[in-house]
Amino acid sequence: MTAGGPQPVPSAETRPFWAGLAAHELRLPWCSGCGRFEHPRAIRCPRCLREPVWRRISGRASVASWTVVHRPLVPGLAPPYVVGTVCPDEQPDLVLDTRLAAAPQDLRTGTPVEVVYHDDPRGFTVHAFRVRRAADGIAGR
Repeated sequence: MTAGGPQPVPSAETRPFWAGLAAHELRLPWCSGCGRFEHPRAIRCPRCLREPVWRRISGRASVASWTVVHRPLVPGLAPPYVVGTVCPDEQPDLVLDTRLAAAPQDLRTGTPVEVVYHDDPRGFTVHAFRVRRAADGIAGR
């Protein structure tokens, strides 16, 4: 990942997410009543109506789908780049839209990935997912 991409503008609802990234943690809203993550964050859990709290997840996931963006859609983000959806290990039925720091030929449905962080010199942190390293005992393909 390189500097120069768009700068996030956190809202009151998303500040815990961005604070987590600054601490190199991936945090998602979690319902203590249902024991499930909710993303995007809702004011209340849709199942039990409790207020979710932000909780750290491992940052390990598997690829559900991906595509390569070839046209300039986001100011400051030069194509081509890969975006996709990943399913966190903690809750495989949850999908997260994200940037993938991987070459398309290295991706398959189910490819294990892990979060990586980029501290932008403008004072914020962004994230993406890369194929898990072989040192983790998992093949990337």
